[in-house]
Amino acid sequence: MAQDLKTDQSGYMLMNKPDYPRVSTFPNLVWVILLMMLFITVLLWAVSFVANAPLEEMSEWAKTPNPAKAPWYFIGLQELLVYFDPWIAGVMIPNQLITGLILIPYVDVSPTIQGRYAWEGRKFAISVFTFGAIMWFALIVVGQFLRGPSWQVYWPIIDYDIGGHGWVREGMPLKQGITKLKSMSMGAGATLILGYSFFGMVLPLVIPKMFPKAKLTRALKGYLDVLGPIKYFVVQSHILMILGVLGKIILRLGFNVKYILETPWFKI
Repeated sequence: MAQDLKTDQSGYMLMNKPDYPRVSTFPNLVWVILLMMLFITVLLWAVSFVANAPLEEMSEWAKTPNPAKAPWYFIGLQELLVYFDPWIAGVMIPNQLITGLILIPYVDVSPTIQGRYAWEGRKFAISVFTFGAIMWFALIVVGQFLRGPSWQVYWPIIDYDIGGHGWVREGMPLKQGITKLKSMSMGAGATLILGYSFFGMVLPLVIPKMFPKAKLTRALKGYLDVLGPIKYFVVQSHILMILGVLGKIILRLGFNVKYILETPWFKI
């Protein structure tokens, strides 16, 4: 594999040249993929015979489940609705994630390691992807196991008094929060978002000049030089979006901030 990925002095991959020896994908590659597909299909059949997956009870037109939860693979989106406007949580953030995955081949600036996915040589890419995946599954875990009636957080080790067999006590919700949620003012929210975007874009460019001798700084400078301005903007905007989602979750759970910015069209 390493021999196949050698490059010439210009960085052009030798395996892309017309006279480079090639191996047919069939049967060398396609046959292995076909066997794996058949194995996974048989495995799923076997699990479906052993594991019971019952449907929920019959729905009642006069009674809405509390809480009404989506299937586990969609419950991460449902959990995002707690922190963002539905348009942002259900459309903008998922589309940005898909767009980021599509753009990965176009922002990959390491032709010498194309086709290899080891930690060495792809530390930054693997770290960002792993962080995003962990955060997504954390949303699924919270929505599936910690959200209860009225979509409040119910810790497993605490015995909550839910008011007998009824959904609500007289004049009191199942779980009443001690503090009320609040939103930032228009000026404070806009300033926070603009400042976060500006400094998030500028800091990686300024840090190499502030600390030129640090090892991490030299690596960052080399990465930025190869990346270029357009690719840097694409990569950094997606990183800021991921960190921004995490920051909004912290503001909501830790400081009871409902929205940072409220407009007639969307709420963040």
